[in-house]
Amino acid sequence: MIASVGPTPWARVKDPRPLPGEQSPTALARQLRNVDDEILGRLIRDHSMPLSDDVAYRRKWNSFWRALGFDPELRRRADAILDGFLDLAEHALDAGDKDAAETKRLNAFFLRCEQALDRILKREDSPLAWAGVAAARYNPPARQVIDQLAVAIAQHQRDSDNAALWTTFDNILREMLGSDAVQVEIPRGRRRRTSS
Repeated sequence: MIASVGPTPWARVKDPRPLPGEQSPTALARQLRNVDDEILGRLIRDHSMPLSDDVAYRRKWNSFWRALGFDPELRRRADAILDGFLDLAEHALDAGDKDAAETKRLNAFFLRCEQALDRILKREDSPLAWAGVAAARYNPPARQVIDQLAVAIAQHQRDSDNAALWTTFDNILREMLGSDAVQVEIPRGRRRRTSS
């Protein structure tokens, strides 16, 4: 049990703990790894759903959940915390001794915890997840392109299969970047910059 949220984490949050300030994904993950489970659990419970539509808050909220999803240690800790919250809520619901209002609050809390768990666990298998929290700085389409290129280059280093590498490149151009080009000639100036 997370003592800072007590035995009933579904109770209304009157004083939400502020999310960390805006910073790079790597710095945020480092900061969150250094907090104990009491603080992390409170942040997870207090911000399981956005508390505001304020743009600055939503950036911090999105960054917080990306850090939890992309950093393996934070993902493991958040998973354990959310599982604990779900267990508490499930036991309370099974007891059947709550009034209608508290049962409704418990069900809503249970749903928020499941959604939060899905939010972080879906990152584990997403493109570029193997790169850790550094991948969080890129948007999903960019992560997909970088992931495919990195995997294709690594495979090419193992098998030197130029055709497979070009097939991957062509697929990215057609499917992800919307280009009908089968092969693209890299401009001479760009070739010089990338070779040095």
